[in-house]
Amino acid sequence: MKRILMVAVALMAMVQISFAGGWKTDKGMDKTSIKGDLVCVGCSLKKLNGANAQCDLFAHHAIGFKTADGSYWSIIDNAAGHDVIRGHELINKKSATISGWLYPVANMIEIDSITIDGVSAKELAQAGWEEDQEIAKSLLARKVGEAPAPEGSH
Repeated sequence: MKRILMVAVALMAMVQISFAGGWKTDKGMDKTSIKGDLVCVGCSLKKLNGANAQCDLFAHHAIGFKTADGSYWSIIDNAAGHDVIRGHELINKKSATISGWLYPVANMIEIDSITIDGVSAKELAQAGWEEDQEIAKSLLARKVGEAPAPEGSH
């Protein structure tokens, strides 16, 4: 009985890993292009459904993506996505086209490339860097057991 249970658990784990892209080496075939708006997901959910988002304190208004059908997607924080996530003051509520990979099981997007209406790659990189500097200062000023200081709101 134990052996059957172990085999079943192993099979389920393999299936989950394969759907998460864990064994894929060529993601190019799944690449897609989608259009939508860059938004602070926490603030959007707070306004929409009363979520207890505290973006000023914790998420620093991390940018996500809202598609035309009203779905919200978080952006994977990697080299291609970091400045997008952090550039909220520059890009919040701007239209964009993302080319990359969707992970529907987690509502996540991995960006390969992005085009943001009216924003250059250089401007985005600068905005992301500036936000990183502000977050670093805020975190360095924080005391043990104390919530981060609010930084403002949209």
